Amino acid sequence: MESHQGALPVPGRMADADAVLALAREINQATEGALKLPDEQLEKEGADVVRQLALGARGILNPMAAFLGGVVGQEVLKACSGKFTPIRQWFYYDALECLPTEPLAEEEVAPLGCRYDGQIAVFGKEMQNVLANQAYFLVGAGAIGCEMLKNWAMMGVGT
Repeated sequence: MESHQGALPVPGRMADADAVLALAREINQATEGALKLPDEQLEKEGADVVRQLALGARGILNPMAAFLGGVVGQEVLKACSGKFTPIRQWFYYDALECLPTEPLAEEEVAPLGCRYDGQIAVFGKEMQNVLANQAYFLVGAGAIGCEMLKNWAMMGVGT
């Protein structure tokens, strides 16, 4: 959609999500061979996934970025050093269970002008308030503990 309209879909705007779904249908119709999905499968299983992707396209989830950055960094080191075998197939990471089950209203995911706007675009203001009101105590801030503290801070836990 960015190449067609110059911007990513607006969080919470179903018209933008439907436009992305229409683009997915066009691409599927133009696809030939084994990669083409049957139309009924795209409508039955793929439509909700494409809409969820479109509704959260402007979102940035810092822990997810840290995870993927770690995987990419590890794979680059493996490839450069030749010490271990890099991943030589598809890498699929599914976290759909983290997303809201129903699309959030546009007002719920509207940016506030804060550093958590990317997360609000995906989960909404209500979830951000829940995270901000959490109180956690971490014992041991070694390698894993430091990463946990960083992720909690980037998510706005206990702010």
